[in-house]
Amino acid sequence: MKIIGKTSTTYFTFESSEKIRFGEYVIVKNIDDEDVLAIVKDVIAEEGKFICSAKVIGVLNGNRIMSNRSPIMPNGEVKLCSDEILSELFYVKDGLNVGHLLTRKNVRVYLDTNKLVSRHFAVLAVTGGGKSNTVAVLCKELGKKNASLIVLDPHGEYATLYHDEIEGKVKPIYPMINPALLTPEELADLLGIDRDDFDKRIYLEYAYHTIKQENPDITGLEFIEKLEDTLYEWSKLAEVGWEIKYYNPLKRKYDRRKADDQDFLALVSLYDIVGKFKLDFSLYIGDTDMMEVFEIGKINVVNLSGLEVNQMITIASFIAKHVLSKRVLYLKSLKDVHSPSDRIKRAAFHNLRMIEQHYRIVMKPLLLVVEEAHIFIPVNENNSASLWLGKIAREGRKFGIGLGLISQRPKQLHPDVLSQTNTKIILRIVEPEDQKYIQRSSEDLGEDLAKDLASLGIGEAVVVGTAISLPSIVKIDKFDGVYGGKDIDIVGEWTSLDVW
Repeated sequence: MKIIGKTSTTYFTFESSEKIRFGEYVIVKNIDDEDVLAIVKDVIAEEGKFICSAKVIGVLNGNRIMSNRSPIMPNGEVKLCSDEILSELFYVKDGLNVGHLLTRKNVRVYLDTNKLVSRHFAVLAVTGGGKSNTVAVLCKELGKKNASLIVLDPHGEYATLYHDEIEGKVKPIYPMINPALLTPEELADLLGIDRDDFDKRIYLEYAYHTIKQENPDITGLEFIEKLEDTLYEWSKLAEVGWEIKYYNPLKRKYDRRKADDQDFLALVSLYDIVGKFKLDFSLYIGDTDMMEVFEIGKINVVNLSGLEVNQMITIASFIAKHVLSKRVLYLKSLKDVHSPSDRIKRAAFHNLRMIEQHYRIVMKPLLLVVEEAHIFIPVNENNSASLWLGKIAREGRKFGIGLGLISQRPKQLHPDVLSQTNTKIILRIVEPEDQKYIQRSSEDLGEDLAKDLASLGIGEAVVVGTAISLPSIVKIDKFDGVYGGKDIDIVGEWTSLDVW
């Protein structure tokens, strides 16, 4: 194989008498006699030969790639890069073994675990592109390292996740929310009250603080029932235009408000909303803090299937908020135990005991994986989940909290949060607007790689970012365990039907 025509520091053309494939890796010399690694980006077949265009990746320096600053040697020899060199390039100690190079089955690809988690990542694909399989492979590899994961799972795909290598490390969790631990705003979101419905939200806040003042230990379903009773009593007072007495936490005393017809309508409607919520959501109302259920060193799968979108968002917000705040509190308390102030030291020891007893999940770095991330972090909408997940995306690295976003609708993801994911595993993406959207959010995804997205097969991914040695097309391993993200065999189920 020999270089033909003009060369540059970034591209060259060569011809080969032997068959060569798109995506193949080759080595050439530059004019400074340095070994330069390049990847074949285009192949044209002519009679008896192949004309290939190659993009320069960089100068080989052991298992590192350095910038190439010199033109490729004209008329120089082109050699296939050996499996040994590529294997050394793509190996990462303590990395995640996720697949092999598309063009080289013998070259395993590892992702840098620290960089994948601490600098966040995204898995993006069309439906059926291999997204769920990729997540299952990542969970298996992370589970083998005793990683602490929380997976927000809107469709219950990973509740049945199983593999021999992570046996006993997957903990399915059905979310039991304690409404008494929510803020009035979070409770309003959980009930599905519109953000601009101020009358209902203000009366819900009045009732919330009044119940908390009069019943400080109330919790769970009892809290909802007390809320229902309070709203009923107030609606009766409003019906006849009497005053409503409620507790004002800002003044630390009771206030009174004369109710009118508009107040009556708001209270009756709110009473109906709470009653319907209790009927529909009672199986998910508990007496404990859901954060206490998460286990350190486990893959904690929060099965959100069966919930309404607003309920999923409230639960995701609650988890993200408390993961971040309690992790920050834990790290701060570890420092404060060495404070010269006895008061600060006492508070720090108290916080550490509380976290060790109830919130062990935050005692080690952890990863929050969000399936169907466009539900929680939509492009043109601000909600409580996007607020706290956005905070983790921006600040999580400092505190050892990683974020993984999984989506089949990338252009519906908020661009600011998507751009914070420094590693992207991009499976087949057909829609040109999606390709452009992803490209804008990633410095490492060049136009040439973006064009490859539509031609990828199932389980094939363009992987770019800080967790991989160099941007590459990878065949992700087929997960050989069990999970719920596989397509239903429709014909098989039809043909097995017993007809009487």
